[in-house]
Amino acid sequence: MNLLPKGIIVLTLCSCTTPSPSERVDVIGMNSFALAARYGTPASYQHQGEYLQLNYGSAAGGCQVIVLVDQQQRVAGWASTGKLCTAR
Repeated sequence: MNLLPKGIIVLTLCSCTTPSPSERVDVIGMNSFALAARYGTPASYQHQGEYLQLNYGSAAGGCQVIVLVDQQQRVAGWASTGKLCTAR
């Protein structure tokens, strides 16, 4: 059993800003339906082992958000990068 999925490492490496503690509380554990209501449809997605990586926004647009969703359809981790990313 792999206790540290590769996607978590990717999230750590991609994050250039640290989310505020209140933002982490708001997003971590959120179900995928609430996530879709908040962020809409992802620009792309890919499988990362037991997780689904959802990619929102774009680098060209100034803000990119990467979200990992577990098999129970809950947010397991996320990161954002870009000058135009603001706390949501």
